[in-house]
Amino acid sequence: MVIKITFLQKMIVQMIKPLLLLLYFSCFFCYSQNKDTLIVIQDSVVVDEDSLDIEASVHKITNEKAIYKSLAALRDLEMKKSKKWRVLHIGDSHIQADVLTSYIRQNLQNKFGNGGLGFAFPYKMAKTNGASYTKFSSKTTFESYRNIKPLDSMPVGLSGIALFTDKNDFLIELKVQDIYKFNTIKVVTPQNQNSIWISSTSDFSLVKDSAPLSNELHKESPKVNMGYTTKKISTIKIHKIKKGQVLSTIADKYHVTVSQIKKANHLKSDHIQYGNILKIPTIVYKKVPITNTQSKTIATTVIDTIAKEVETKKYVPLSQTTSPASHDFYSEKALSELYLIPNAEYKKFALNGIVLENDQPGVVYSAIGVNGAKCSDFNKYEAFFHQIQALEPQLIVISFGTNESFDKLENDIFIEQLNELIETIRLFSNNVEILVTTPQPSQFNRRNKNQYVSQYAESIIDQAAIKNYAVWDIYKSLGGASRVNSNFKNGIITADKIHYTHKGYKKQADDFFEALMQLYESYKSTY
Repeated sequence: MVIKITFLQKMIVQMIKPLLLLLYFSCFFCYSQNKDTLIVIQDSVVVDEDSLDIEASVHKITNEKAIYKSLAALRDLEMKKSKKWRVLHIGDSHIQADVLTSYIRQNLQNKFGNGGLGFAFPYKMAKTNGASYTKFSSKTTFESYRNIKPLDSMPVGLSGIALFTDKNDFLIELKVQDIYKFNTIKVVTPQNQNSIWISSTSDFSLVKDSAPLSNELHKESPKVNMGYTTKKISTIKIHKIKKGQVLSTIADKYHVTVSQIKKANHLKSDHIQYGNILKIPTIVYKKVPITNTQSKTIATTVIDTIAKEVETKKYVPLSQTTSPASHDFYSEKALSELYLIPNAEYKKFALNGIVLENDQPGVVYSAIGVNGAKCSDFNKYEAFFHQIQALEPQLIVISFGTNESFDKLENDIFIEQLNELIETIRLFSNNVEILVTTPQPSQFNRRNKNQYVSQYAESIIDQAAIKNYAVWDIYKSLGGASRVNSNFKNGIITADKIHYTHKGYKKQADDFFEALMQLYESYKSTY
């Protein structure tokens, strides 16, 4: 009986062996598969960690020692040892609109105090777009000339845009939002001429004649042609949006502002669609005859009677002091409105900009940009470099590369022109420190990679220590070329794949501010 059981056991073992082997190999295979899967997951984690390292590094300013004096000045402001920390940001259309720079200014002033707006310019009078904090207006039509045009004898200076006239009866009204009321105003002109005066106004009425208007005014008299004049007529032009066009370029083409186009078309954002129709509000001038009555007596009666009924304003020039690059006026009371009037001793008048500061300690962040501009355009005019002194910056931020890339400018030439800009700035402002930002990612024709900006970015970083400037890598902060399409989907970049939305510019400003504050805190803990 025992033998039978043993034999039966052996038989069972023999039968089970193949099953055990099959089970073993199945388990080994499954284990191996699970082990491979874990490796893949681990690799994925490594990639994620790398991407996290990239995200962390975008908030770091490199070659930071190049701006330590500026950081020391910022610490002096924070410790109330000084009243102002002044920065100038130079660039192209990313800067002219004062969206990116406005967010940076707000971030800095929220932390360190509002020291004033800084640079301002009547962009609307030059038929282009600009900051919204100031409003310039004049009934006189001024001529303008931008530094992106061929080098000329035009009075181009600090603003990069010449605004000029030979009319000696103009009046420019300046109004500023309450947040940027000012005590000091500086007027910047070519060769620092005292050709434009700062003025206040006092109202008064002419003596009124109590006699009724002459009945002769109501008589119909034959009219005589006295010549011709021009009459302004408002019209609407129709524009079909072409591929790659944005509101700023369309506005420039018709010599109107972006806000005028948006208002005429009820647009809530700068986003426009290829193929759509835009209404463009424009002004045309029509030649019309000047007529007068044959009776000189009637004409004289009309003029005299009306003149006695008109209320007018008298503009009084204010006492100004002369600085090396500007003519300045100071008011103990903070102002939100002033006027610019001509000095009758001059025959030609040009304005290169004004500077507005208040009496409060804080940051003054000036922005100067020109749509379509490149480094080489600012290099054309020596007056630009000389007039920087009016801003008294401790730090200058330089942001170029977009327009050079669309000109397909070779990397070596771009770097050469950037270096010329930096060297000339230092020649005229030898104590200033420089921070260069890499250009933002963009695409050609809204679909093709812009490889030029990535080359520019790499070279800007590579030579930073040699040229002694700090760098903030905005190209990397926005994810580089590979992130342009996803940034568009996320509302960061506009449909032209060149310019950025308010959300996109705010991200750039916040990232820059975070990078600067990380460096500043590190500096304070070390020095």
